[in-house]
Amino acid sequence: MVGAGVSLFLMVAVLALGSIFLKKIPMAVLLLISSFAGALIGGFGFPLRHFVEGSQLFLMLMLTVATGMLFMSVLKENGALDLLTAGIVKTFYRSPTLLLIFLMFMIMLPAMLSGSAPASVLSTGVMVAPILMRMGVPKAETASIIAMGSLYGMIAPPVNVPAMLIGTGVYMPYEGFALPLLILTVPTAVFSVLYIGRRHIKSIDKETALSGIELDPAVKDGLIIHTPLFFVIAFMLLKSYFPQIDTGTPLVFFAGTIMALFTGKKIRFLATAKKSMTGAIEIMALFAAVGTLIQVMTMTGARGLMVVAALSMSGALLYIAIAVLSPIVGGLLMPFGAAGVLGIPLVMAFSDRDAIWITSALTLLLGVGALLPPTAVSGLFASQALKVQKYGDVLRICALPALLTLAVGIAVLIFI
Repeated sequence: MVGAGVSLFLMVAVLALGSIFLKKIPMAVLLLISSFAGALIGGFGFPLRHFVEGSQLFLMLMLTVATGMLFMSVLKENGALDLLTAGIVKTFYRSPTLLLIFLMFMIMLPAMLSGSAPASVLSTGVMVAPILMRMGVPKAETASIIAMGSLYGMIAPPVNVPAMLIGTGVYMPYEGFALPLLILTVPTAVFSVLYIGRRHIKSIDKETALSGIELDPAVKDGLIIHTPLFFVIAFMLLKSYFPQIDTGTPLVFFAGTIMALFTGKKIRFLATAKKSMTGAIEIMALFAAVGTLIQVMTMTGARGLMVVAALSMSGALLYIAIAVLSPIVGGLLMPFGAAGVLGIPLVMAFSDRDAIWITSALTLLLGVGALLPPTAVSGLFASQALKVQKYGDVLRICALPALLTLAVGIAVLIFI
């Protein structure tokens, strides 16, 4: 049996080399190959039980993503999202700055509700993208705005899955996070969309911006059609302050979906559900593969090695390591996996500080990993959705907002 360090190095090497030379292989498969390589060199052979257990590690999150994307798909098909988007354009088209900001919030919404960045990319992201491009924003910049919006939505309240995972590991309830997370995400999201998109917009022609939104004349705007969305948002906010009423996020989305079937125009539910699951399956496969990798890292001692390394650092070295490692590990294991591996020991390293603010800042830092390969769950999905050929272009455009996000997170760790 070899050391945990060797096993960790091999898993990272397999992922890195596979990402470079085996680009046609899905990332979930590469993660499973990396897990097998780590288990094999660690002397555990093929631990089937651990592979099965690991694949279920994020089962609740997988159900949340599936039901969340179904909910957003139904809202899109029944006309509710089109009406909401058209209303934003009609209200703010005279002010490109305000319109960009509200479109950014629209992009963030599904991730805020489901806790998953790809949910934003694949629902409101692809719906807002044509509007942005008709306003004059180039394709790569549009993909970058969607990538940053889905990233911030994943970290914003009411659902921040990395914070929930960290809280579970340190026995801290998911309560009181709404205000810190809003303070951390809203200003950075506003800066990002204005920095990336504002200089490309001279003026906005309302009819041109609205031309990509297909409004059904039979669907009338009003309170009733938006009731399912209001219900889900209100319930998510309430359960963050009154956890005793929490029925589980998937059930909330399912209830919202049933309500949405009776508002707006009639839809073919089975066809909509099939289309929704087609978009969700790749994300769910990533969650299963990352869970397996974390399970193998725990079994071989690689996870413990990272924990000990995190707890042994102090002073400036600790902050530098966090700024560098958080996005890298977030890119390797997704922010959710990184929260379980790296987030928990880092919160313990700041045990003398306000745990809610520290956890909020760490999730923001880990969230930047959603832009970084090999997983890049916001950046790559946005690039693929808009058919941007070179992901490096999107990464370059997002560089300054990402660095600012890291700076904000580190500043909170230092001064709170």
